[in-house]
Amino acid sequence: MENLSLFTVSLGAGFFGSYHTLIKIKKDEKDTKQEAKDMLELEVIEGLQKLKSHAVSKNPEKASDTYDLLEIALSHDLLDVTVVNDEGLTIISTLKDPEEVAGQYSGIFQTLNKIMGNVEKTSIKSGEEYIYISTIEKNEMPFYIIANSYIEMDPTDENELQNEVIGILGQYI
Repeated sequence: MENLSLFTVSLGAGFFGSYHTLIKIKKDEKDTKQEAKDMLELEVIEGLQKLKSHAVSKNPEKASDTYDLLEIALSHDLLDVTVVNDEGLTIISTLKDPEEVAGQYSGIFQTLNKIMGNVEKTSIKSGEEYIYISTIEKNEMPFYIIANSYIEMDPTDENELQNEVIGILGQYI
């Protein structure tokens, strides 16, 4: 009887250990796939930047400026950048669907401007992200820059971002 109970306990422990090992292997595979996907996305972005630099150096009159805002975002370690007009309509963005972000944050900024008066820029910390909203003018029209980042931007970086965005904004308006 003792041997039978020892056999049953050993068999149960073996099944449990195997089940636990299989779950761990599946989780590791999922993590590995996600890391590979992230690395591939970074390689694609780097490839686009290299392609852009080669296209500009070989034939500047036919070079596309499609990736200019993405390059600006990457150079300032930003997650995304969206430029909206004073009505909250998206002008340019690095996001695929920026309409919700544009409407939300431009509304927040306009409300803050009504309360405080003459607000030029603001920074919001949300979880681990920083959300920067600042105003710029191009051709006497007001625009908002909405930028998300995991790091806090210093005033010099904010001014550089504003100047670089103003530089490419003329191509879109």
